[in-house]
Amino acid sequence: MPLYSPGAPPVVRPPVGTVVTAVTIIVDPSGREWPLDGTNGMWRTPGRKGFHAPSYTHYRDESPAVDGAFWRGVRATVRELFIPIVIIGDTRADLLAARRSLIAAISPKRGECTIVSRQPDNTYRSIDARYVSGMEGEEGKGPWGVLLMTYGLTFVADDPYLYGPSVPLAWGSADVSRTELPIPGADGFYEVVSASRILGDSTVDNLGDVDAYPLWTFSGPFTEIQLTNTSSGKSLTLTHTAATTSDTITIDTRPGRTSVVDQAGTNRWSALSGGYSLWPLLPGRNNLAIEVTGSTEDTRASMTYKPRYESD
Repeated sequence: MPLYSPGAPPVVRPPVGTVVTAVTIIVDPSGREWPLDGTNGMWRTPGRKGFHAPSYTHYRDESPAVDGAFWRGVRATVRELFIPIVIIGDTRADLLAARRSLIAAISPKRGECTIVSRQPDNTYRSIDARYVSGMEGEEGKGPWGVLLMTYGLTFVADDPYLYGPSVPLAWGSADVSRTELPIPGADGFYEVVSASRILGDSTVDNLGDVDAYPLWTFSGPFTEIQLTNTSSGKSLTLTHTAATTSDTITIDTRPGRTSVVDQAGTNRWSALSGGYSLWPLLPGRNNLAIEVTGSTEDTRASMTYKPRYESD
């Protein structure tokens, strides 16, 4: 049968003088990137949805004797992402190879994909989501199904927020040049606190729109760790002896991934004191107190977090 010339792909082309749109990249569960910018014959077409504000569910109580309702709370729901694409092949074999490869790569049975929205200034935000539907296929007349195929890919993200790059932070006692550290007290005078009990009071700016959950790592020596977010009033205390710099404790506060493990991967959840809170960083400025009992100049603390955003 004769082959048809597909012509120019229907890519997004904003009017002259406007800002170029974001490039969408699908990263499959194996880590392979699928840029929808013409690479490998795949383009994103107009009509992308779900990359701006999340959807919300509001909770209300109603009374049979009172008009209206009482608002109780709100939460962001799972996010549905819609990405229309066109795949173009120079030959029928090229088209078959491209669509078969993409279908296999994004299968939800293989895990979550990462959808990346990269802006013209090379900043980006990403979201993890599973493929749901869209590549079932509907072949039409002419070149459609021979050299071209259009699809509307639908993904669902359980976590409705988009993430920015990781922000690393670190603290240590090596920069303390004296055995006693002056700390301003509530009365305006200076109190003397042993350097073996504190790594520092710090201010951390959460760059995102909503709470961000940090991943902490401490390397010894130490016998107790107390982490307090004085901006939210929440804290946690962990009692555990780390005798050397090779001994570590990692505290993961991310929802769905929470854990407390040592350098051998042993569960140390029981080391947390009662009433603990695996607290997040609030949007904006957070005042933190990081107190470590039994620390030396070799003791180290580090924290990484990914800011979360409501839109790409």
